[in-house]
Amino acid sequence: AFRLGLELLLAVALLPVLAWAMPAGTACVVALLAAHTVSFTLNGQFWVCARYCRCYRRDPRLLDLFLQRTAVILGGRPWLREAVCIGSLGRTGRAHGDRADLDLRLLFPPGLRGWLWTNLLLLRLRARAFVGGIPLDLYAYERPERLRRFDQRERLLVLLDRDGRLARLYPRRVAPWP
Repeated sequence: AFRLGLELLLAVALLPVLAWAMPAGTACVVALLAAHTVSFTLNGQFWVCARYCRCYRRDPRLLDLFLQRTAVILGGRPWLREAVCIGSLGRTGRAHGDRADLDLRLLFPPGLRGWLWTNLLLLRLRARAFVGGIPLDLYAYERPERLRRFDQRERLLVLLDRDGRLARLYPRRVAPWP
């Protein structure tokens, strides 16, 4: 809903400029396509998809550095209570291989304000990852129980657990951030 709303706002902002240069119907279509393209590029996790291409290579140390900087950003948001890494980085605490990605999951606080702030943060982090060429697989959930849909033998590298809820729910899976 957040991304669709953002696309519509961008399309509405583009419409007056485009309507000046082309018929109104065409301008609407072009505005929607342009807004969707921008949203997909910044939010669509381009580099996560690109890493499946044979020619893709990325120094894993850059992912580690991105994660360290992201952990600082997340820690500076007092309204954000929980954040974890899953996948290979969750298992080891470090990126391995030149085709690794960063699987980050945030748990947003209840209410409209928490939802909005979290989605704005997702947009910021995805844009940073896009510009930096970092394959960031980033999602936010309402409840920590959603983490059960992933392999239960897999560790959760906990970047934030301000209230200890993740440690209580997943005592055998939690690995603290260094």
